[in-house]
Amino acid sequence: MADGSGTPAHRSATSRTRKVLIAIAVVVGALVVGAAGLVGWAYTSVGSRLERTWDVAVPALELPSDAASLARGEHLLRHVCACVECHGDDLGGRAFVDEPALGRVMGSNLTTGRGGVGGALDADDWARAILHGVGSDHRSLVIMPSEDYTHLSAPDLAALIAYARTVPPVDRETTIELTPLAQVLIATGELPAVSAELIDHDVTLPAAVAPGPTLEHGEYLARMCTGCHGRDFQGQVMAAAPPGTPPVPGIGRRGMTGWTQADFERALRRGQKPGGVAMHPFMPSRYYAGMTDDEVTALWTYLQTVE
Repeated sequence: MADGSGTPAHRSATSRTRKVLIAIAVVVGALVVGAAGLVGWAYTSVGSRLERTWDVAVPALELPSDAASLARGEHLLRHVCACVECHGDDLGGRAFVDEPALGRVMGSNLTTGRGGVGGALDADDWARAILHGVGSDHRSLVIMPSEDYTHLSAPDLAALIAYARTVPPVDRETTIELTPLAQVLIATGELPAVSAELIDHDVTLPAAVAPGPTLEHGEYLARMCTGCHGRDFQGQVMAAAPPGTPPVPGIGRRGMTGWTQADFERALRRGQKPGGVAMHPFMPSRYYAGMTDDEVTALWTYLQTVE
């Protein structure tokens, strides 16, 4: 009759199994503790960086009110700077990052409606946010692409702000909710989200650049493409892009080998590559479709001088 203890071989196997399970439990426990420690460090690191205050100088702007300036401001906001990509067509804010792995990030409601910040911002606050990625509390904004706008001329900046202050109020609350993974990526530098850290705060605004199909105007416009296409226009991987988004291509001569100006215009206005192939929707052609013919020509002319 069995006494419940099993054979020596059975007892040995059971002992080995128990040891393996204990070892697995130890490894899993260590991983959990390590992950918790990493996330805790990330939250502390990111929190302290977002609590830092930035003392940045902003230009004294006289906001225009004439129809031509407001029209210029609207054009810049919607079709050149593409502020509506993050803040929505009504400037009431929209989710431009909404991924389970990273979280949900909404652009601020820029209007004077409920949940909006427009009513509390003066001209200096607007300039500080646009040029430096710094909020009215002097703390860094989150994922604000100010590096694209540091070279806006004072007249264009003033026109853009003046128009933004005229939009109708929108009642919408906006939020930023980052997952533990996003916090770790920000803390390790893989996700550049602390906007004020990415800016050269000593840069001075250029003189006004006359609109037209010129090389100078093209260079001015191209500076607003660097956030996605890279400072050297050679393309890059966008950490905050939706899963499956391909690397952003280069847009210099090598990146557009074989392209014609007509191809370039089709890409901007219709979101199509040469041959009519649709571009990835991460390319916001729906906004750039409103660029003028002179702007498209100027941008093409300048980018053809970039390797």
